Amino acid sequence: MNYHLFEHEKIKVNMVFEQHEIKNFIFLWKEGYDIFTISEKMKRGTMDIALLIVDRAEIGEIKKRSRGMF
Repeated sequence: MNYHLFEHEKIKVNMVFEQHEIKNFIFLWKEGYDIFTISEKMKRGTMDIALLIVDRAEIGEIKKRSRGMF
């Protein structure tokens, strides 16, 4: 039996972002906001933002920070 990520009923993930949301995220990231504040300001779940961080880091749009997401 295989386990599929994010299929549990308790997990709500929205992996669709508008272009303006991505620009806003990058601005907030560069300003040093943590994942929880970014999530609050963007009115998105922390899982949505965590996945966006991984995505943007993988393609090189954001740089690592000394304290990571936090």
